[in-house]
Amino acid sequence: MKKILSIAIVLVSVFTINSAFAQINVVVSITGTVLKATDRNPASVNLTFFDSNNKRVGNSRSNSKDGYYLVTGLKPGETYKVKIEHPDFFQEEISIVTPKTGKYSEISRDFLVKPLVNGTRIPLPVAPFELNKAKLRVGAQEFLAETVEALIMNPSVKIQVSSYPDDIENKEANMKLTKERCEALKAYFVSKGVTADRISIVPSENADPINPPPMRKAAKGKRYIGSTYIVITKV
Repeated sequence: MKKILSIAIVLVSVFTINSAFAQINVVVSITGTVLKATDRNPASVNLTFFDSNNKRVGNSRSNSKDGYYLVTGLKPGETYKVKIEHPDFFQEEISIVTPKTGKYSEISRDFLVKPLVNGTRIPLPVAPFELNKAKLRVGAQEFLAETVEALIMNPSVKIQVSSYPDDIENKEANMKLTKERCEALKAYFVSKGVTADRISIVPSENADPINPPPMRKAAKGKRYIGSTYIVITKV
């Protein structure tokens, strides 16, 4: 009986050690594409991955033809900082958390990089306001965080917040609405550490010429919200 028990203990110990060893050697890969935020064309930039101890653990150069990149050798359940660098684009740092897994895993993460060129118009990917409202919508802080971080990391850059209305019925009301939206965004950026002298505002009483309201009635549940752009005025 003692012999059987001893064998069982040994087997459990071996299994535990092997499981732990396997967990330690699990590899996670991250792949995706890097695109320009302005036109969604591929961009070639350098991506460097750092672990929680700020140790460099991976590097990749996105392909200029399709924007593809790949970084492997990462650990599961870890938080990594990705530094994006290229003289023609905003320098940015983005956090990525790898999944907790006991086997090889590959996750996808795309990046939109912002060109450092005077006059560049960068559309906000998600409307930060509700229909005919000038108060930042719930959750807007999440997708504005990347823009805030980019502005803080590139302190010499000056921008213009440009806002367009939701309809073309009342120009006076449109100007009031878009002015308040511009001011709300500027106030938010300032509250996050971007100095006010770096931000100018341009409200508009007319519809966005690039992305105007649809001529036909939108599908049920879909509403047109006027565009908001971040325009680079000084690099």
